Amino acid sequence: MFVLLLVLLGGLQVQACVNRVPIVKMRGTLVTMRKYQSSANCTSNCGPLVGRTRTETYTGFHDICCEGYIRNDDNECVPQCKDCGLTGKCLTPNVCLCDKGFSNRRVRSHCEPECSESCVNGSCVAPDECECLAGHRFVNGSRTECQPICADDCTNGRCLESGKCQCNAGFQRSESRKKCVPVCQDACYHGECVAPNECRCNPGHEQRLGQPWICDPVCSSGCPNGNCVDAETCHCKIGYVHKDQALASGCEPVCNPSCSNGTCISPGHCSCFEGHVFAEGSRHECVPSCRSGCENGFCSAPGRCECHEGFEKSSPHRCSPTCQPLCGRNSRCTAPDTCACELGYVFVNGSTTECEPFCPRSCRNGICSSPGVCTCLEGYQALLSFYCIPICTRSCIHGSCVAPNECRCFNGYRPSPTQGASVCEPICSQDCGHGHCIAPEICQCDVGYAKRWPRGTCEPYCTQKCVNSHCEGSGQCRCYEGYKMRAGSVSICDPECSPGCRNGTCVEPNSCACFIGYEDTKVPYECAPTCRPRCENGRCSAPGHCDCNPGHLVTNSSEPNSCRAQCREQCINAECLEPEKCVCLPGYRFIPNSSTECEPICSMGCRSGQECVAPETCEGADSLISPTTGRHLVFHWFMFFLAILLCLALVMTPLLVLRELQRRRRGGDKQRTHLIENPSYGVVQANSEEAASELGIGLGD
Repeated sequence: MFVLLLVLLGGLQVQACVNRVPIVKMRGTLVTMRKYQSSANCTSNCGPLVGRTRTETYTGFHDICCEGYIRNDDNECVPQCKDCGLTGKCLTPNVCLCDKGFSNRRVRSHCEPECSESCVNGSCVAPDECECLAGHRFVNGSRTECQPICADDCTNGRCLESGKCQCNAGFQRSESRKKCVPVCQDACYHGECVAPNECRCNPGHEQRLGQPWICDPVCSSGCPNGNCVDAETCHCKIGYVHKDQALASGCEPVCNPSCSNGTCISPGHCSCFEGHVFAEGSRHECVPSCRSGCENGFCSAPGRCECHEGFEKSSPHRCSPTCQPLCGRNSRCTAPDTCACELGYVFVNGSTTECEPFCPRSCRNGICSSPGVCTCLEGYQALLSFYCIPICTRSCIHGSCVAPNECRCFNGYRPSPTQGASVCEPICSQDCGHGHCIAPEICQCDVGYAKRWPRGTCEPYCTQKCVNSHCEGSGQCRCYEGYKMRAGSVSICDPECSPGCRNGTCVEPNSCACFIGYEDTKVPYECAPTCRPRCENGRCSAPGHCDCNPGHLVTNSSEPNSCRAQCREQCINAECLEPEKCVCLPGYRFIPNSSTECEPICSMGCRSGQECVAPETCEGADSLISPTTGRHLVFHWFMFFLAILLCLALVMTPLLVLRELQRRRRGGDKQRTHLIENPSYGVVQANSEEAASELGIGLGD
């Protein structure tokens, strides 16, 4: 329907508007006259009828363009507008009818391109086509929103109008690196901050469970009997040295002096080979053993066991050491006055008699309760045999449990002010408007609203395009002022004219465009038919058609708009100037009892034997004039012709000047034909080759 309306409006033509200005004109008409003959016996119809041209001066009208109109190449007055563009039309002065995709809403006389979506930081240069302002470029995926351009890298930031870069939340500007770098709340230990509150460990390191901002070094050997202090760098405990002298290898105990017939199993402790036992009083020298054994003693002979000093025999083949003071818990006396911890235990710091359980990997968030077994602290639970993690009674939503009943939100989330510290809600830096934030920087719009670009706010949305209206949301279009919704449509609005247009079409609110062949009138909503030239003695009843007044008729087919008065009987020596009414020519009067034929007047009368054949002209066979009378007549005729010449000069001079101006304006090269009066009752054509030979019409002699 909208396309049909545009086609209809495009077919309308602008109408001319002219004002009639009175000017003095001359015209020649052909009148019927009787040329009288000198015949004394003639009583009626004395002489033949002849045609004679009569020049008369009358007031005519000159059409000039109304204010706000100019003449075009076809010499028609058309309205003038500032700039309606290549596809627009000027309907009335300073009022354009714009084509599809253009609008004159801001300036009525200028058609500007229109974009259905507003250009952000840009201007509309063609229908639904935006162009960014200087120093701006289109946002990725958008052809209507432009963003400023920054000279420096503005990744993870937003370029401001000033050309400076404003970093996003979780980032800060690094002047040395000339870009936005992420910020971590806790300093990354042995790592690098690669995203807000996100650390990436250096090579050879791994994140500490529960403390992701701390990276611990990793040793592939496991670093037994030592501590891994850097990537593949193992630091041996006191009493241990690297195997093969390599820093990445494990550690082995050192015995000094070296073990004889045995193996060093711990710093300064040897283990005898099979079939050997420690020599008496020695922890590094092993001697052969007795078959039945000679614990803590030495075999003085095969199968013969003797105890070492500080030992006492507890059985035939066993000697037990004695310790003072006595060995405490988890320890036993292994040598005279020497206590040793049970397997899986180690001495308590500063003690040589008390032992505590030993766990090869330190217990995180717990205590070593038995050899190799960690017991978690209160509020923690075991994740691995040596690692305990905190317990949160309420699950952390969009976050992680970092301490008993303590949640830390993930990047892009924050604690919910309404649902408690265990629930983290997403963060959207821009207000979602008619929607809600469902993920970091992601809005979900309410029904009837949508986003113009991925990270924009929710705005009213209509599935259909609103014509002459704007979208209010939920698929509803609202008409602009001066428009009403088209019947049967929910998105197209038509202009309103009150009252309705007569012989025209409503093209804008309270603005009518006349149909072809009609023109504007003083009544804004009414168009009248136009006739060019205007009707003379008639009225314009339809475009280009004149209806003559009663008693008038078109006599010249080349002048269909000129109606002349009609008389049923022929006017002789007279003109039909009004319907059925003859008017005598100057110097003539009606013949008695006649209303159609006039006779010439000779005010002084004619002599006997003479006839009045023309105004003040007597002719006859006995026309004798005395010399005195002749001189007077010559004087009077001379004065008469002089008066006529003066009158003609006064009348013709302004007409000739006006004619010359018109000729120059129209080109000055067109020859026009005029009828002029000839004293010999004939008609000749001016500016023709026959002008000198006086072509007579019906002279009859």
